[in-house]
Amino acid sequence: MKKFIYSFLAFSILVVALYALLVIIYLPKNSSSNDYLSAIIDKHNRINEIKGPKVIFAGGSNLAFGLNSETVQQEFSVPVVNLGLHARLGLDFLINELKSTIKKGDVVFLSIEYLLSVDGDYKLKCETSKYLMEAKSYYSYDVREEIMMNIDNTRKAIKKDKNEKFDSTIILENLVYSRKSFNKFGDVTVHLNITPPKSLRDRENLTYHYWDGIDKLNNFYNYAQSKNVEVFFLYPCYSEVEYKKNKAVINRISEDISRNLNIEVLNTPSDFVFSDSLFFDTVYHLNKQGREERTRKLIALLKNNLKVQNRLIAIKSVY
Repeated sequence: MKKFIYSFLAFSILVVALYALLVIIYLPKNSSSNDYLSAIIDKHNRINEIKGPKVIFAGGSNLAFGLNSETVQQEFSVPVVNLGLHARLGLDFLINELKSTIKKGDVVFLSIEYLLSVDGDYKLKCETSKYLMEAKSYYSYDVREEIMMNIDNTRKAIKKDKNEKFDSTIILENLVYSRKSFNKFGDVTVHLNITPPKSLRDRENLTYHYWDGIDKLNNFYNYAQSKNVEVFFLYPCYSEVEYKKNKAVINRISEDISRNLNIEVLNTPSDFVFSDSLFFDTVYHLNKQGREERTRKLIALLKNNLKVQNRLIAIKSVY
């Protein structure tokens, strides 16, 4: 029996190793990919091109779809990079990405979706790391997840209907969720002049629990301080209907953040709550008008904070 178990384990390890090797060997040349997640390439290219200190906005797609970084750059005369990409990458991924990119004198503004998962979606992280090799260090390799992911992909391939009917929703998503939809600052802009879907996705009833992301952010803050990088926290933009529905839970989350987060918070949850008519396709993705209103309110917040102003003036003096 033991011999069988050892043989099975050895065979399993061999299969996993072979799979990993094939993934590496046949990894596509992604520099020309137009997949939404491949926009991480351009975001990091911009960071690498900026030799001095900079402003970094980090979080999920509430930033990708809801910020005019060019306007912020022009307003304060400092280089700006929007790293916001996808909330399901998870907080650990986001923090490790920042640790690999921040440099002395940088200022980081964190705008994170409510109760963001620390771990994130393993498959999504793997997909993203295919486009940026450094991203493999932003999360831990998980053999079990790799096997399950491979099984799931195989199952989907078998069930795929080759005679799929025309779907305008898919066409819209392929247009909006692509690498080409981003501008050089890291903002999604292709949706600004597109008629939005009839309803918003990602509506949910938030369930309160103490967000373990607070401790993760405090650890990151200590790391950033050791690098002479300043960090500020911003509540995300959110649809008015969802905010009213989840207000009690959001208030409890806000109380936890006020008591336990060591990072200075620049706004209240209600500051970036906008009418649902100002959102594009999800409760976190602003349309053109909403994006401009959020950017305007953000600039006002930054101008009214002396600590922020001093750090931005220090960056400006370098250029």
